[in-house]
Amino acid sequence: KVNNRRTKIMDKSALNRATDSTSAPTPGYLYNDIAKSCSTSPQVCIETVQFLTSKLSKNNPHVKKKCLKVLAKACVHPSTRGMLKRAVFQNPTAVTAIKEATQWRGTMDAVTGDQWNVEVREAAKECLEAVYSDAGETGQSQLAGGGMTGLGGGGMGGSAPMAGIGGGGYGGPAGGGYGGAMGG
Repeated sequence: KVNNRRTKIMDKSALNRATDSTSAPTPGYLYNDIAKSCSTSPQVCIETVQFLTSKLSKNNPHVKKKCLKVLAKACVHPSTRGMLKRAVFQNPTAVTAIKEATQWRGTMDAVTGDQWNVEVREAAKECLEAVYSDAGETGQSQLAGGGMTGLGGGGMGGSAPMAGIGGGGYGGPAGGGYGGAMGG
């Protein structure tokens, strides 16, 4: 049966290559390919999250780490426009699996010891940060991150969440006025 409409499906081949069971790192181009395939439709994002979540149940630390890395990198990729993050939010199984991976304890390796297990836990934390970050969407990441960087010439005193654009750092009412060339 010939279907003239192009069906948007997840790139299972790329996902399998990106999450293989070897200790070799995932090639960077696969992250881009997966993110671009996720950008085609919300359904592709849902299928991708389900696929990666099912692979997270494997006991191989390399597979776990790679699944978490793929999720993290695809979530923050600009081409997904937040669709993949929404797919993760809407899948409680995925969120639970990622949170469980932050506490994961696998078997110790004779050569590397606990290194692979530590890397899984670190990848899970990075994944949660990527999924829950709002970078580029609503600006909430500046509140969590302690302030914007790269725009101002100085920092702000106190616990203000966002530094302004410009020269010195404003210390707030209790901070003593303006700093830098502004005088005060």
